[in-house]
Amino acid sequence: MTTDNDTEPAADATGVGLTRITFNANARAATALTTIMAASGDNKTDAINNSLRAMATLIGLAHDDGALRVIAQDGATHIVHLP
Repeated sequence: MTTDNDTEPAADATGVGLTRITFNANARAATALTTIMAASGDNKTDAINNSLRAMATLIGLAHDDGALRVIAQDGATHIVHLP
């Protein structure tokens, strides 16, 4: 992963600076990104930004072993293991 730290971050509509990040997505990550974009209607940038924010939230909710218990609409409990 590389970052472009040579330039001053540009301010977006909220006044928060932007950071350009370039990364190499493996096949599974690229497929996941395509799935997220199709489901949300977001562009790549928004899909990645929202995914990072969601993951940051989920990490805080996970157990020490990385397990996250999710209750589906039908009441079934699913265990998701975060990387």
